[in-house]
Amino acid sequence: MKVLFRIRGDIDRYPGGDEVQLRRTREALETMGVQTVLLPGTAEMPEGFDIVHLFNTTRIHETAVQLEQARKRGVPVVVSPIWHSTSEMRKFYGRLRGWPWFPLTAYQSAKEAWYARRSGLPISWSSVLGFRAMQRHVVRMADAVLPNSEAELHLLQAELGVRPRSTFVVPNGFAFAGRPAPGSFAREDVLCVGRIEPRKNQLGVIRAFKRLPRGLHRLRLFGVMNEGHSKYAEQVRAELVPGWVEYAGVVSQTELAVEMARSAVVVLASFFETCGLVILEALACGAQGCVTQSPCSRDYYGPRVEYCDPYDEASIADGIAAALKRPPEDHTEYLRQFSWNRAAEETLRAYEQVLARSTARQPEAAPVLIDAY
Repeated sequence: MKVLFRIRGDIDRYPGGDEVQLRRTREALETMGVQTVLLPGTAEMPEGFDIVHLFNTTRIHETAVQLEQARKRGVPVVVSPIWHSTSEMRKFYGRLRGWPWFPLTAYQSAKEAWYARRSGLPISWSSVLGFRAMQRHVVRMADAVLPNSEAELHLLQAELGVRPRSTFVVPNGFAFAGRPAPGSFAREDVLCVGRIEPRKNQLGVIRAFKRLPRGLHRLRLFGVMNEGHSKYAEQVRAELVPGWVEYAGVVSQTELAVEMARSAVVVLASFFETCGLVILEALACGAQGCVTQSPCSRDYYGPRVEYCDPYDEASIADGIAAALKRPPEDHTEYLRQFSWNRAAEETLRAYEQVLARSTARQPEAAPVLIDAY
């Protein structure tokens, strides 16, 4: 089997979670004997592939062009949507911009044009003016959609009003190179890991942490300062207190694993996420987790972590305090389902079923006309 992986064209300059999911899935599939080629952006699709696998339904114009190229060649397409809840996003941007009824679709459409300009590509007015319709088209026309959880699938269907032809839930994986086994030393630090930006809500975490008794624990922030949110970075720095609330910068995955293995709690109080894989990493290292309550996080973590409302500092503080009191737990069996090997196995199963059905494919609706870059 030969698979063509396609994703937005600027992953080298602006890597993200979609790129990590693609790369890790691809690596695991290759160990299983699947031949893969990566072709980012909208360059013309070459011949000779059995399946085209698309990633990301947010940068929808590039994804839609990639879909149409595959359909013209008669090659089956699967899509990993990486869907963020539109209701959670609307609530966040409404708070950030001060608009009670934030026009999320118009905002995402404008960002589509901004992304194109940032990457030096022509602006596609069809993607700007028909952003949501293009998302529906991609989900409807794909031979299979591969969400990371049942909750993500339900959100996708409800918020787009589209039922995919076929779906396969493929849980994300996680991996720490050289991850240490949890030690018997005292676990005192509380960690917050992620890009320093408004969506990740480090300010809320800091202010919530300061509600707890001082002196028992230390909060440490790990992650790159997002250059697009310099004012927010200044606000975070203004809240730091040496020895109590500290910014630890950017470290390697191996170093981060060591820090987690020495920490008591990892808190992720983002305003919206898909599932928050950093909490899986924390549990694997023996730390407790405190995460934003959402359908996707509940789906992934169940009763194994504490939950919080990211809009309520008292709720975040209570979540951290409750996590600090939780007894040690063995999550080994639970974590086995979140390996990249398992993700690749489920992905391969989807490929095989899509290929088996491809000869009996039903007639398709007329394609949406899309401007090519």
